[in-house]
Amino acid sequence: MAQNNQTVLIAKNLSDVFYHMGSVNALKILGGCSWEKDINEKCLSICSIKELCSIEKKERYIDIGAGVKIRQLISFGEKFIPEVLYSALISIGTPQVKNIGTIGGNICAEGHRLTLFGPLLSLDARLEFRNESETKYVPMSKFTEVPQGFLLTKIRVPYNEWDIQIFKRLGPSSTINTLSATYTFLAEDQNDILSNIRFSFAGAKSFRSFELEDRLIGSRLPLSQKTINSIITSADEFFEEEKVDLTPNKIQKVQFLNLLKYSLSKLG
Repeated sequence: MAQNNQTVLIAKNLSDVFYHMGSVNALKILGGCSWEKDINEKCLSICSIKELCSIEKKERYIDIGAGVKIRQLISFGEKFIPEVLYSALISIGTPQVKNIGTIGGNICAEGHRLTLFGPLLSLDARLEFRNESETKYVPMSKFTEVPQGFLLTKIRVPYNEWDIQIFKRLGPSSTINTLSATYTFLAEDQNDILSNIRFSFAGAKSFRSFELEDRLIGSRLPLSQKTINSIITSADEFFEEEKVDLTPNKIQKVQFLNLLKYSLSKLG
């Protein structure tokens, strides 16, 4: 709720958004506010913009407006959404959070990679950012923060026929703390050959190694125990190099490696 010294503006369309972004200093863009603990002195609500609340399913991808609510996307239908993304959606918070939280807000939340970040990273989602005169497209693997002066408007999620899809949420079930994280694993098998594989971990930071994925593509299935052990050792090293694990007792790294080992053993 806004205090006496705070101003909350309400945008009815994207033109309103771009006008306020260009004329109001230190403006904070707000969606459902399910993650925000404090709001700036001057804020702009985008919840009423219809253009940001649309969902469009094509043959090979689904376009999701940044203002789409968690509940709205769940209601769109499990058969129209990648399995790991649907599993992530239904794991989010309480019914109240699902009703007000937005897809864009979950992706852009500051301080932690929330529930949808990891699945979208593994699915090779692409983010659309717009300002008054320009549109930028940023893959999830390159996303760190919203570009200055831009607004997240759309998320494009490719739709592939994966043979194995695994999503695990770690930490508390209805809230987020320092131990909260997600693990996502995708794999495609063609005639006992691993034709595609992706895996990610997201919590305090996010982790996905294209090098490890490329090393595995083309492997004959099932994988040998020697191959699995080699990948786990390399994943451990990559994880440390990326400084993903910020917990003192390295719980999250152990969880990630155990889940990866389990997933690789399921191939073939």
